[in-house]
Amino acid sequence: MTAPPQAIVRTVRGDIDPAELGPTDAHEHLFLETPLQPGDTFQDVDRAIAEAATVVAAGARGLVDWTPLGLGRRADGLVAVSEATGLHIVAATGLHRDAHYPPDSWARSASVALLAQRFAGELTQGMDTTQARAGVIKVGAGYHAVSLLEATAFEAAAAAHAATGAPVCVHTQHGTMGERLVERLRGLGVAPAAVILAHLDRNPDAGEHAAIAETGAWLQYDGPGRTKYWPDSTILALIADVAARGHGGRLLVGGDVGRASMMRAYGGGPGMDYVFARFRPRLARELGDDLASAIFEDNPARAFAFVPTDDEGRTA
Repeated sequence: MTAPPQAIVRTVRGDIDPAELGPTDAHEHLFLETPLQPGDTFQDVDRAIAEAATVVAAGARGLVDWTPLGLGRRADGLVAVSEATGLHIVAATGLHRDAHYPPDSWARSASVALLAQRFAGELTQGMDTTQARAGVIKVGAGYHAVSLLEATAFEAAAAAHAATGAPVCVHTQHGTMGERLVERLRGLGVAPAAVILAHLDRNPDAGEHAAIAETGAWLQYDGPGRTKYWPDSTILALIADVAARGHGGRLLVGGDVGRASMMRAYGGGPGMDYVFARFRPRLARELGDDLASAIFEDNPARAFAFVPTDDEGRTA
């Protein structure tokens, strides 16, 4: 008799049981280069290791890196960071939102079929010239709009998801269009339970978020430490409200430290360890240990897990 399929979390050093993932920062960037952030590039492996080590010291054991194709992602660097720190690192294939790609970018002339093949290949064979495989598919949308490039990427992501089973992680610009993007992906064959929406706390509307959670999609908040937008108390109040509506089991939290100027290793702040060193303890103190454990441990183990649908992609 054939054994039932086993869900896994695909990390850059191999597949693991979801229960092994541990406390997880659900959204980070260890390497990034984009024309939208001149002077804020970070590509140094030693500094990435130093920054990631602070996350481990603060209590994290897993980290999901959302840097996709064309934005300075370093597969070799992600492996080096994982080996040096012991972090379970999940990497991303896919594309970001339109604005990150210059007019002459290869991505703008790529077909749905070509992108889907590229995304699926990175999930099953390896990224760049390494054998390190991606574990999620990244796509992005603009502010209340989806461009031609973004629409093409959504179609390709859906095809890659169908070929591999991997979750689809979505950049929402200022937290807009969450439910519409879930429905777009549903129309392309991606079940909401496989969709993770980032930056929703940029639009801290608990009622809207509850409606999104009712579809089965994941709500990911990544604003802790961004005091220039609003204090952590705003995000905590949002989490409390969404949890009170019955959706604490659909919440994820990450730091999204996407600039060199936000990292201690580059002389900035608040540092990649902020979520675990400062925000999680406050969440546990004010909203309870059970909710904190759900958001940082139980939920990531479910959100980033999938049953590989391709025989070639499975590990023994």
